Amino acid sequence: MSISQYFSDIFKVARSIVIGMGITLKYFLNYKKNTITIQYPRERDLIPPRHRGIHYLETEKCVMCWKCSEICPVDCIYIEGVRGSDGVLQGGYRGQKATLYKFTVDYTVCIFCGLCEEPCPPKCIFLGPQYDYNATDRTMMEKNLRTGEVYTEEDEKFVQWARGENERLIAEKKHGKKEEGK
Repeated sequence: MSISQYFSDIFKVARSIVIGMGITLKYFLNYKKNTITIQYPRERDLIPPRHRGIHYLETEKCVMCWKCSEICPVDCIYIEGVRGSDGVLQGGYRGQKATLYKFTVDYTVCIFCGLCEEPCPPKCIFLGPQYDYNATDRTMMEKNLRTGEVYTEEDEKFVQWARGENERLIAEKKHGKKEEGK
């Protein structure tokens, strides 16, 4: 490496530093005209139209086809319930052709890919504009889409009760059919 090449490299580095600092200085002096920082609690209107945010579920449309949970690449959607008229229990969300006991999304693993929206026949699950779903504990990151709130221990107790109650109703129905057949 020659001495002229050495000083040429030093000059190029110094020139790029001066150009970069000039751009920084220009934005610094014109900060009132070109403010790009948004004030979060007040300015929320900057969401792009195709933003994929927190899931929403229209429970009255759900037919419990499980297509959304089957296509999910990270298996973060959990669905439990009964199809048809067999499982009408108090507390379950009755849709067109199903009674939902549990429909949750675990946001600790969800990648917001939007694949759950596409295969849904009645188009009842979609990703909405809300984006600030936060918690201080990982257990609070599972959202109950039936209610729109955090999935709690009371919800889990209801699901356990609904499983047992549904099995009891099915057994009673089978027992009633056996007695009619005799």
